[in-house]
Amino acid sequence: MRERQPYEVVLVRAGPEAAPAETTVMRLVGLLPAHWTCAQRLAADRITLLVRVHRPDGTGPGTGRAAGPGGDDAEDADAVRAWLAGALGDASLCGWRATEPRRPGCALR
Repeated sequence: MRERQPYEVVLVRAGPEAAPAETTVMRLVGLLPAHWTCAQRLAADRITLLVRVHRPDGTGPGTGRAAGPGGDDAEDADAVRAWLAGALGDASLCGWRATEPRRPGCALR
């Protein structure tokens, strides 16, 4: 089974009320599902997260077990979008806006 590539989630400062990137990224990581992993890059006005979806049932990347019906890349993309929409509703992210999650090097469908 191939390793799933991470999704790139970019947030940019959209207002003066935005908390510092260092504080905001901690909140974002805290809002991730516990079984997902991420790496981050920070700049003063930009946060880039590389989010890798792992499934709590033991399927998915690195397990040698297929995800099964409905467990494809489109489902993972929907999960990342849903997480991001929920995270952006958190008051601590006021003043930050996100671009569409994508896979680095390819279009997200």
